Amino acid sequence: MSLSQETPGHSPAELARQATAKTRKARRYAGRRTLWQITGDRACKGCGRDLMDPVGGVLLAQTAAGASVVLGLMRCARIWFCPVCSATIRHKRAEEITRAVVEWIGQGGTAYLVTLTARHDYRDELASLMDAIQGSRSGTAAEIKAAREAVATARGGVEQAKAETKAAVNAARIAAPKGAKRKAMAATKAAMAGGIAEAQAQLMVAASDLAATGRQAGAYQRLITGGTWAGDKREKASEAAAEGIRDRIGYIGMIRATEVTVGDVHLWHPHIHAIVLVGGRTEGERSDKRVVEVFDPTPKALKEWEDHWRAVWTGHLERVNPKYRPSDECGIPDCKCDGKGHGVDFKRLETAQDAQDLGEYISKTQDGKNPALELARGDLKEARKGNMTPFEMLYRIGDLIGGVLEEEATGHGSLGWCLDRWREYEKAMSGRRAIEWTRHLRQLLGLTGGDTEEDDKDMLAADDAASEFRGGAHVTEDGWSAVARKALDLAVAEAAEGTDANTDPAAMTERVREVLALAGVAGEVRQLTSAEVAEAYAAQLESLARRREEAAARRRREQEQDDVRDGDKVSLRHTARDARQHIARRAKTPRPSPADRCGGRAY
Repeated sequence: MSLSQETPGHSPAELARQATAKTRKARRYAGRRTLWQITGDRACKGCGRDLMDPVGGVLLAQTAAGASVVLGLMRCARIWFCPVCSATIRHKRAEEITRAVVEWIGQGGTAYLVTLTARHDYRDELASLMDAIQGSRSGTAAEIKAAREAVATARGGVEQAKAETKAAVNAARIAAPKGAKRKAMAATKAAMAGGIAEAQAQLMVAASDLAATGRQAGAYQRLITGGTWAGDKREKASEAAAEGIRDRIGYIGMIRATEVTVGDVHLWHPHIHAIVLVGGRTEGERSDKRVVEVFDPTPKALKEWEDHWRAVWTGHLERVNPKYRPSDECGIPDCKCDGKGHGVDFKRLETAQDAQDLGEYISKTQDGKNPALELARGDLKEARKGNMTPFEMLYRIGDLIGGVLEEEATGHGSLGWCLDRWREYEKAMSGRRAIEWTRHLRQLLGLTGGDTEEDDKDMLAADDAASEFRGGAHVTEDGWSAVARKALDLAVAEAAEGTDANTDPAAMTERVREVLALAGVAGEVRQLTSAEVAEAYAAQLESLARRREEAAARRRREQEQDDVRDGDKVSLRHTARDARQHIARRAKTPRPSPADRCGGRAY
């Protein structure tokens, strides 16, 4: 049956859009099947083929709109690696970002799209580049615990070595004859010094290992730290010093998305897109923060901000590795950077004079792109000038494994080269956030939720739970295993779809059975009524509710921990300041002579 027969009355443009969407979906499912073969990530290996409950099987449910959803399968929610999960998550994130920017523009605020890049070449590892721009990742809970235990053990070793030295020196004093005690004590102390030095060296190594488990700031974090940016909030600071660039532009937060491409010449090109919201004054701290005023930042303040970020970004990358430093000037005539270089690019989100709808207001930037899609929909992007997106590389791997000739497959590189790059990509990007919001920005804009991987999983589950089902089918564990082995997962989902003229559950089940027959498991499916689908799905909804409660509790704990850490940082700064002041006072105070310390009697 042709597409035009399936969708009568649709325009050629709409039919073309549907065809493109169908092709992209098929490509994503094929990419996920390739991922099953090559990934080292356990969650990705089971995504879309492992069951949440083997006894419950898989539910193929048809929604009121005629679409189909597959319920009961494990979802990895790996936005970097899985093209199927990434498409859903990024679509939802793009909608969320659009709502946020619309809300801020609607309040009278200002938004900028800022792109941040680093210089690189074929010798640079992706992990090193990511550490430089986005910061290094913190260790796992187990790694941090082990490192802390190692520090405690090493510290105990130092104390033991000191105690043994003290005991040995005291024993030497007692054993030595009168007049030789000092010499014996000094000799014993010198002999024991090696043990103390070795114990202290072990402590330094353990402390270094512990420090390595903590996150090290990258160039991105440096943009929003420091006195120039935040101002000097100490009581003794002058009024001018107390206000930083952040205050002058009215910065309320940003939404950051990291994107990666791989080229045939210079290899990895990670870069950051951020929508920065400015023009607001806030009151309160942390979870109590709220916007109390909206204003237009002055051109002088905006230029100061842009110049500062350019200097900080390029300066930090240069300190990490001089060759990472991007250009901050350009001599190319009529270049779009306007002579400012290509490391940092600012675009204000402008509106046409006659635009009335706020959605249209922020839907285009100066180059005609949707800023929300620019941030969130990395899965839709096609790299240019010899570059591939990671998913394009994944699709090429699948084509080459399937026997497509190198010159006929899209992208570039041999199968071995692409596999090596994919392994490096997985290692470098695992555990990193693709899209991240400034802390408390959501609450300022009246939005809920979070941006962690657990939140992404909740988003996938909630997307299914939002549907109303009108019928379905049940596939057993053995049936679905055969479907996955035969690469029929998408075919089964499409067989469960229907239109207004094709809603009969029996007909839907028969179509599914025909697909399962290709895998030799036609008997592993049975029809479900809408009531049976609802009943079968009730258990999964209960599980989803528990996940939401756990996620909310997790966010509360994280917020409490953040508040405690913020307080600890203040306390540590005060402690360090007090220690410096104490040392300074000691340095200025004359030290008494040995005779003074002994009441005038010299020994």
